[in-house]
Amino acid sequence: MEFGILGPLSLVDSDGRSCAPGALKLKILLANFLVRPNRTMSTHQLIEEIWGGFPPRTATTALQVYISNIRKILGEGGSRTEQSSILTRPPGYVFELAGHGSDLHRFEQERDEAGRLEAAGDTEGAARLLRTALRRWRGRALADVRCTPRLTAAARRLDELYIASYEKSIELELMMGRDAELVGELYALAGEYPARERVHEFLMVALYNTGRPGEALQAYMSIRNALSEQSGLAPSHRLRGLQQAILSRSIDVLSIRPQSPMRSIA
Repeated sequence: MEFGILGPLSLVDSDGRSCAPGALKLKILLANFLVRPNRTMSTHQLIEEIWGGFPPRTATTALQVYISNIRKILGEGGSRTEQSSILTRPPGYVFELAGHGSDLHRFEQERDEAGRLEAAGDTEGAARLLRTALRRWRGRALADVRCTPRLTAAARRLDELYIASYEKSIELELMMGRDAELVGELYALAGEYPARERVHEFLMVALYNTGRPGEALQAYMSIRNALSEQSGLAPSHRLRGLQQAILSRSIDVLSIRPQSPMRSIA
């Protein structure tokens, strides 16, 4: 089976057929297992995720039925044996990902390898591999099950993982001098993330380096206004310094330097 959470929940069998559950409660159960693979989730945690604070008296029995249904979807015949991917482990259940594929797991592998390439000095290889990894996203992670506390928190973590990885890919490409190629993409990204400082920093640098200092200063004004409206905060010292560098035409200050190396994802 190939599981997908980098977008709406998906499940594809070995023949390429989609077999994700349609019922929301089954989706919530499966999604909880997928964001915490190989770790035990208690019966209480799963019941709380599926029914919130008002579970029926039969919740434990119903959960057992849902587990059986998921096993059947996985082609395991509802089995409770050790051959099943979902094992009964006190105080609840554990989903073992071994033997299956996951878009998140593949993304993490590619991102970690890009980090190793960057550390080895292969900027172009790292940027190319990050772009490949980012194409695994099919939309907002867990888009159709952002309806429980744990899944909402997991989705937000994945949102941050996506944009941080996207920023890193752009950082690497700007280091390679691809400013002109990235301006349009950065404008679109700044529109999607109007208060994201690193995105606007990259946009300002790309605009300045392509002979558009006026637009670079307008980009600074845009994020300054967005930050003020959303949180009452001012741009960071780093971003204010970039504005001053543009005003004084301090070209050496405008070269892109890595903010931090990529780290493995725990």
